Amino acid sequence: MSTHVPLTVRADLAGGIAQAAPWGIALDGLLASALWADHKAATHAAGQLTDRLIDTPDPADLDLPLTRCTTDAGGWHWAATCAHPQDQASPLPEVRHWTGRTDHRAMEQLATTLPATVSDRQGRYRARRMPLMVTTCRAVSWRAIGDVEAITTLLQTVTAIGKKRSQGEGHVLAWTVTPDPTLEAWDAAHLHPDGTLGRPTPAGCLAGHPPVPDGGRGTAGLRPPYMHPARQQLLHLPALLDG
Repeated sequence: MSTHVPLTVRADLAGGIAQAAPWGIALDGLLASALWADHKAATHAAGQLTDRLIDTPDPADLDLPLTRCTTDAGGWHWAATCAHPQDQASPLPEVRHWTGRTDHRAMEQLATTLPATVSDRQGRYRARRMPLMVTTCRAVSWRAIGDVEAITTLLQTVTAIGKKRSQGEGHVLAWTVTPDPTLEAWDAAHLHPDGTLGRPTPAGCLAGHPPVPDGGRGTAGLRPPYMHPARQQLLHLPALLDG
């Protein structure tokens, strides 16, 4: 008997989340990263090395505690959406900045020889000041169809999400995974709570359903690992967070 049910996932945040894409972080990507971290740790503990994903032409799919959506003939995806902000402070992202500067004293201790001058204005050791887009909100939420207990267990190992996690961005205060028997299965696998498209979706998944507001069509990853070339397809994109 399947233990997969429609559910919602909520991450309470300390101060928002830094994101690179114009839509939120995929729940299946988070779960895959947690499983992959466990796999790498076990492999290294056995004295072996893991293959780099970029060197793998067709990466294997990890066994996530999610249902597979197979309505499209061109491929399948996990029944889970991308993150949607809750209690957002502003409809537009806040622009923060991060800086980086080479520690010249450390370079002197580590290198056998150094040039007469290491420029802070050009080259690989130049100083940097880069913008960082942060969605300021109290929480983000996902919808999905899956195993509540298994998802909860995996997410407890995730303490921060998004970009610049080591600098304090995206710190998660608490995870909540709640079954939702009132949620239609197709909605749980594809839509945000506001009815907009909630994940990169093949055209076949949308056939036979009323039109759904989305972010247009473009090339994106269908399932984890999202950035791998083998996962790239022409898809309907999620509704833009800054739209």
